Amino acid sequence: MFKIPKVFHADRRSAGAASDAAITHHATQMLRRVARDLRLRAGEHEIVAEPARRGRGCRVTLRTPAIMLEVADTPARRKVAVSFRTRRGRSDMSGGADNAVSLEQLSSRDGYDTLLGGLRLAGGLDNERR
Repeated sequence: MFKIPKVFHADRRSAGAASDAAITHHATQMLRRVARDLRLRAGEHEIVAEPARRGRGCRVTLRTPAIMLEVADTPARRKVAVSFRTRRGRSDMSGGADNAVSLEQLSSRDGYDTLLGGLRLAGGLDNERR
C-alpha cells in the first residue's frame, strides 16, 4: 500500500525539469519498496531510471529476468502510468503485453497485495520468500 504522491496525478502536459526529477525520485522509492516486498535480493533485480527528453517523459523500471515493472511519464498523459510485463531473460526488453496498474489500486492494501501476488506469479518467484 502506497501513499501516491500528488505529482503522479498532476497534469503532465506542462511539466518541467523539477517535476520530472520529483517523479523519478518517487518512482525509484516506490520500486525499491516493491522489490523489498517481493523479497528480491540485490543481484536478482535492477532499478533503471531513464531521464526525460524532448517529447518523451521520464521512465523508471524495476527489472528482473522474468518481469519488468515500469513507472512512465509522457507529456501527452494527464498522469503517470504504471504497468508490468513478462520477460525472457535480461536482454528481452519487449516481453509480453503491458498490463496496466491503476494508481488507485496501488493506494489500497488489497490492491497492492493483489499486484504483488500477480508479480510473484508472473515472475515465478517462490512462496518461500513471503
